[in-house]
Amino acid sequence: MNKVSVIIPTYNCKQYLNKALSSVVEQSHRDLEVIVIDDNSNDGSDELLLYWASVDSRIKVLNQPGLGASMARNIGIAQATGDYIAFLDADDFWLPNKIADQLELHQFYPEIALSFTNYNHLTESYQEIIDCFGYWDKFQSETRRFLLLEQPLDFIIANNIIGTSTVMVRADVLKQMKPFDSNFTYCEDWELWLRICEKHSVAALNSVKTGYLMRQGSQTQSHEKRLANLACIENILEKYQGYTHSQRPIRIAQARLLEGYADYHRELSQHLTAMKLQCRSMFAHPQPRKLRSILGDCKRSLLTLTPACR
Repeated sequence: MNKVSVIIPTYNCKQYLNKALSSVVEQSHRDLEVIVIDDNSNDGSDELLLYWASVDSRIKVLNQPGLGASMARNIGIAQATGDYIAFLDADDFWLPNKIADQLELHQFYPEIALSFTNYNHLTESYQEIIDCFGYWDKFQSETRRFLLLEQPLDFIIANNIIGTSTVMVRADVLKQMKPFDSNFTYCEDWELWLRICEKHSVAALNSVKTGYLMRQGSQTQSHEKRLANLACIENILEKYQGYTHSQRPIRIAQARLLEGYADYHRELSQHLTAMKLQCRSMFAHPQPRKLRSILGDCKRSLLTLTPACR
């Protein structure tokens, strides 16, 4: 039986930890070690984690002085002793057969280094919004349970579809490479998956196995932070210019980046700039929803200009 190391970074997530940890210890696959890295929480998480460690010997709690999620995961990777390493954020949770089904996927395709699953976006009251594969409009016509990605680097550049809490990686692969790059303040998970895709095979489990909570507080960002996040994505895409089998994946990713910049300017009521960026995105990768956004920006720009014309 393969041992799986589960790495859970947490910062002030006490209200979600019980659900996350319960979903791990209740997995049908029992050979687990659970490494929880508490990133300097001050909400009473330490007492809750001490309780969990006392009732399940598979749980190990580590503390770090507020170094961030990437460093927390890297500490967990260094401590892991399993054949596979799986990641779970403290406010997400797994369905009971997640690990067992993923191990079966790895046995079916022994050459793969990384696997991921579909997941549901959920409200804070755990109401389903949409599943990830449905949102990205990927694998909708697929009836196969296991999906080996052709040209995984191209696919994951064009489709940032991998949820961190769905990932399982072979430990021998992960420990031979640089782990999460803490120099990135955003998309450091995507950057790691891309580096794995450069040299290894990747597969997906074509079913929902994870719940991802859309927390309102975690989505609130300053305009400066949003701009810095977009710059991180731009830096990653610059690295992969010429790495892909064709330029189409890069064009698709760049079109998505332009949409992000358009959203940024739209929130600042800079509708003309947003419209120009959305037009460039439309030219790079045409989609009907982009046309609707362009028309909306055009209308708002005209409404903004109208009072000055009176």
